[in-house]
Amino acid sequence: MTQQLQQQTQQMQMQPRDTDTRLGILETAVSDIRSVMQDIRSDLKTRSSINWAPVNIMLAVCTVAGGMFFTWVNSNNGRLETMIGKVESRTEAYVPRQDLDNRFAVISQRRDDLQRLTDGRVERIERDLDTMTKQLVPRGEHEQMWAAQRARDADLQRQSDQNRQGLYDLNTPRDTIQGMQKRIDELERDARAPVRR
Repeated sequence: MTQQLQQQTQQMQMQPRDTDTRLGILETAVSDIRSVMQDIRSDLKTRSSINWAPVNIMLAVCTVAGGMFFTWVNSNNGRLETMIGKVESRTEAYVPRQDLDNRFAVISQRRDDLQRLTDGRVERIERDLDTMTKQLVPRGEHEQMWAAQRARDADLQRQSDQNRQGLYDLNTPRDTIQGMQKRIDELERDARAPVRR
C-alpha cells in the first residue's frame, strides 16, 4: 500500500503541472487513500476480535496466586503481631524517648547554670587577683627598700660608733677613775656625818 502511494507521488511529480492535470491527480490520490483506509479498517476489525481463552487463563492464574499471597500475608501477619506484642512488652522496661529528652534538657540546663556560676566565680577571682596584684609591692621594689634600709642601718651604726668613740674620747679612764673617787668620798662623808632626827 505504501508502495502504491510512493508510486503515485512520483507520477505526480513527473507529470506536467497544469491545474486540471493536478486536480485529476489529486482526485485519484484521494480515492486511492480512501481505498487504503477502508482496507486498513477491515484488517483492524478482523484483528480486533479478542481471544478470551488466554485472558481467562491469566485471570485464573492471577486469582490463585493472589489467594496464595493473601494467605501467606495473613499467616505472617499473625506472627508479626505476636512479635510486635513481645517488643511492646519489652519496651515497657525502657525509658521513653520523650522522658530522656526532658531529662537531657534538665541536665543541659543544670550544666549551663553551673557553667555560668563557675564563670562568675572565675571572673570574681580574677578581679580579686588583679586588685591584690595592684596592691602588692613587687619583689624588686622590696629589694630596693631593703637595700635602702640596710644603708640607713649601716649609717646609724656608723653614727652610733662615732658617738661612742666621742664619749670614750671625752671620758678617759683617768676621768672615770676620778669621778668614781669623788663619789666614794661623798659616800664616806655622808657615812661619817651624824644622823639627824
